[in-house]
Amino acid sequence: MNLKKMILIVLAILVQSSLLYAAELTSEKCDLTHLRSLASQKNTNIVINFYAYWCPACRELYKKVLTTDGVKGILSDYVFTRCNGEEGEGEKLFNQYKITAFPTLLILDSGGKELDRLVDEIDEQKIKKTLEQAKSGKSELDELAKKSDANPKDIDLMFNVCMSYIFRSDREKSKKYCEKILKADQKNEKGYASQVLLSLGKYLYFRGIKDYDLAAAHLEQVIKLFPESKEAKSAFIFLICSYVKGGKEGVAVMKLRELVKKSPNTKEPYKTFAYVSWKNKWRIDQGIENAKKATDLDPSDDDAWDLLAELYFLKGNKEEAVKAIDEAIRLKPSEEYYKEQKERFSK
Repeated sequence: MNLKKMILIVLAILVQSSLLYAAELTSEKCDLTHLRSLASQKNTNIVINFYAYWCPACRELYKKVLTTDGVKGILSDYVFTRCNGEEGEGEKLFNQYKITAFPTLLILDSGGKELDRLVDEIDEQKIKKTLEQAKSGKSELDELAKKSDANPKDIDLMFNVCMSYIFRSDREKSKKYCEKILKADQKNEKGYASQVLLSLGKYLYFRGIKDYDLAAAHLEQVIKLFPESKEAKSAFIFLICSYVKGGKEGVAVMKLRELVKKSPNTKEPYKTFAYVSWKNKWRIDQGIENAKKATDLDPSDDDAWDLLAELYFLKGNKEEAVKAIDEAIRLKPSEEYYKEQKERFSK
């Protein structure tokens, strides 16, 4: 092999190595001051991935999208971080930017101003397109809204616009388009009315704006108007959480006891009580009692064992938490999340 050819091969290897290195995804600490400083230095935008440890979609996004070579290459041009939206600085930012759902990709300029966000179905093409539009100052959602205004009979488009503004926590714009949907689908024939009411209560008011009375009002409407819809069950859980967060604990307990009384020999009412206890760090002992009742009624329910483990962990009883999660692992050994849970409980 001649010297010239050898030099070209070495250069090719060095270039390839530098490209691979450039494509590595660096996650900065979840601190807005730090992120803004870095973004200003690099003259670029900030991308924050909000997640929760219990969220399956968050794990999917990280493992199957964010850590792929294509997305790592895209994000290498930005200041990127992952923030647990339920702890410390991450929770502070979650509330500051009125994040409504997990997972969310929030795009900020170097000054911390929101440019755009991605929620729900997030893939490489969406990330690339949204980041490019953010650079140019364009918003796909605003363009869709204009298109919807020009085509008022396109209910499907109107629904997508309505839901997108809910996830952005844009109260006024979501109200405008959601009211149109509720009028167009009064009987819930397309299933849009129940979804809109649930989403307004669960995402916009409960999580985003944290107006628990308004959240409860919308969730009550789902149950009252569309009791047979699949959204009614989810609405009930968040309705009880709204009562707890809004200081109406007596109403919350009464509703939960009524639920148990209706079906005392089925596990679901007890799991609901336990879930509300866990999510709100509320009446933990009662939550444990109800989770244990659910596992007694159905010992094969791995999810109920995981819920019991969470409640024991909240109470500070790590030993019982590990025992409960061990049972979940025994029932579903292929579930990697349960193994992660055991590691968390064992620390």
